[in-house]
Amino acid sequence: MRLLDRIAQTRTPLLVACGSQIVRLPSAADYASTVSTCPLRLVLTEALTRVCASLAYAEGDRLAGCLDLIHFPATRLWVEWPDRPRREAVAAALGLPFPDDAESNGLAGIYLTTDASGRRGTVRTFWGAPDGTSDPSLAPLVTDFDLDAEPRSADPIDAVFRGASARVRSDDVALETLLDSLRFRFDAAWAAYYRTEFPSPSARETVLRASLATVGTDLPVLFALCLLLSSRMRLPERRPDISRLNRRRAREGRPALLDHVVMTVPVLSAFSVEPRHEGDPRRMPRLHHVRGHLVRRGSQVFWRVPHLRGRAAFGHLRARNVTIRFEPRGPIPRAGWSSDAHPAASSRELASSAPGG
Repeated sequence: MRLLDRIAQTRTPLLVACGSQIVRLPSAADYASTVSTCPLRLVLTEALTRVCASLAYAEGDRLAGCLDLIHFPATRLWVEWPDRPRREAVAAALGLPFPDDAESNGLAGIYLTTDASGRRGTVRTFWGAPDGTSDPSLAPLVTDFDLDAEPRSADPIDAVFRGASARVRSDDVALETLLDSLRFRFDAAWAAYYRTEFPSPSARETVLRASLATVGTDLPVLFALCLLLSSRMRLPERRPDISRLNRRRAREGRPALLDHVVMTVPVLSAFSVEPRHEGDPRRMPRLHHVRGHLVRRGSQVFWRVPHLRGRAAFGHLRARNVTIRFEPRGPIPRAGWSSDAHPAASSRELASSAPGG
């Protein structure tokens, strides 16, 4: 079942012990009607999820250079995707280990609201177990984005648990520019719960890191989706006809499934071969594969589908990467992400799951 349907059918509140009291925390059940009435619901295929994640974190032409072209297509939007291809693509792009666990096979989704410009708004993040035996989870962190905001520093960790915001940092300059537009804050009820249950600074820092890990890499992927939606090559979309299925579910006394749009990447009958331009003095390269990528020309963004380039008569390149390995001498530094409050946060720490979510 789609994550959107599981949320729409969730009715069980999240009750937890907080001190000597039982309190109700925001959960997926609180968004059942919100998702049900959302006017635009998109479901991404594995292929499109992988493409968006690769574009968001790829080298070369960077997403940060196209931020002025990003406008979300609706003021209320639901987007969900299979999380494994996103995690694999992000891990490969950032040089991080991929945790091949059961959680990686689940579904993830966001409910997004924006202003009329489609350039600033708020995101709530959800995820669900792959077997669907438990209710979907709602991330304690709320993500705010403003694509026109000026860069600013993050607030101290303790202030984040009292309504202030955190941010994620990267040593990569282009990615840092992208992350400047994102701020993360705890839902007020979750912040109060964490203040009671985790009074020490070290415990709160651990909670913040783990919570950032669940949402910190999602929005760049959605930004890449917006670019593909606005590019000249339209993404194929399909609106499943679920009327017959819903009639049967109604006879059985089961809730109806929600309408949605399934989106994927273009599928070609064969690879295209890019010819050499007339007057080009360079020797035609050997036949090689070029992966899909973004190209910006002024105010237009093009999605170049995977294709073959070169001439087979000059040989065939099976790979364009050469890996050089050295014997390690002590710890090997990795390109990692950190919060402003603690620049030494490791990449592995930001790949864990949020507690209590």
